[in-house]
Amino acid sequence: MRPLVLFCLCLHMQVFGQLDQRLVAIQHIQQGDMQLRIGNSEQALIEYTNAIQADPAYADAYMKRGTVFTRLGQPNRALADMDRALALNPMSAYIHDRRAMLRLLQGDLKGAREDLDRAVELKPYDDLLREHRVDGLMRMELCELAMADLDTLLAHHATDPMLHLKLAVCRLQEDDPALALEAARHAVRLAPTSAVAHDLEGVALFHLGRSEEATRAFDRSIALDSLFDLAWFNRSRVHRALGRTADARADLDRAIALAKDRPHIHLQRAVLRKEAGDLQGAIDDHDRVLGMAPNHVGALFDRSFTRKQLGDHVGAMQDAERSLQLTPEDPEAWMLKGNIHLLFGEVPEAIEHYSRAIGLGGIEAEAHYSRALALLMSYRLPDGCADLRRSADLGHPKAAEMLVHFCSY
Repeated sequence: MRPLVLFCLCLHMQVFGQLDQRLVAIQHIQQGDMQLRIGNSEQALIEYTNAIQADPAYADAYMKRGTVFTRLGQPNRALADMDRALALNPMSAYIHDRRAMLRLLQGDLKGAREDLDRAVELKPYDDLLREHRVDGLMRMELCELAMADLDTLLAHHATDPMLHLKLAVCRLQEDDPALALEAARHAVRLAPTSAVAHDLEGVALFHLGRSEEATRAFDRSIALDSLFDLAWFNRSRVHRALGRTADARADLDRAIALAKDRPHIHLQRAVLRKEAGDLQGAIDDHDRVLGMAPNHVGALFDRSFTRKQLGDHVGAMQDAERSLQLTPEDPEAWMLKGNIHLLFGEVPEAIEHYSRAIGLGGIEAEAHYSRALALLMSYRLPDGCADLRRSADLGHPKAAEMLVHFCSY
């Protein structure tokens, strides 16, 4: 047989062999997709692994198995599969899109953004990929960039209420409640039975100081979906702002009954309980928050303050120290720890912490006032009076009175 004929025959055999491998792999992927639809992730994982074994060069098989690993809580294996899929098919916008979502879950914001941008670059006219980039940018709190994509999407889909809702959320994140209200009301007109749209309208109204209108918007949201825990939570905030404590507590209790695993709802109820004088109830809610989110700075800070009020100075100090470890640049955390040191009679440590709070800025009037008291307690009258004058100049309500008592010499 001539060499050229032999070469062609071998080439055809190789191509047909690869085609057979790909067909077998596709069959396994179809079976895996079916298992995934009925919720059987473990069996889907087996099928996708069989697909990879049948055709190790099939990028989609790695992508699909990576998606299952993500569902099963194995992010490192998922990322390895996504990386392998892109090594085999670097021009796949959809694999970049999937890897971006995984990187977001792992906190790799830079990598996620690179993948989102690459996906849209590869398929600039795919609106679904662009919307995924919007979602990713919103999760990264990059709403200014997300709104540029939303403008493009709304030019193509002006009657899509979900896009208007996303625009409303971004406007709120950008501290523009007036434009947020406009976007939310546009969504309400397009989808009048959407509880989410009415809820966002209420949030925008609340930020604009139109509390009674906000309450009515939340009423509509709850009437449309009584299981919508966020609407109950948001209405409780308005009730609290209006001084309707009992209504606020009732709404928070309802929100917690619907969503026991939401730390921010328990934290809000802790604050409400503390304001009502139920300090132990507040501690119970703080404990629930920290059980779900051990590094929740807001809960640690607030529990520290509550423990101080209960006389548990050791526990208060522990929470304050943990808050400082997590947020070393937060002046309020330094102030709180300074206050606790002062309760312990540790005046030099208190002065040191107040000085740190002053250096960080943001609460200078309060920090100068507190440091003045500590300085006066340690008989450093000139320094204490200097702090009182500075505090009074910054508008602290008690500093001028203290100046008269201690510094009229």
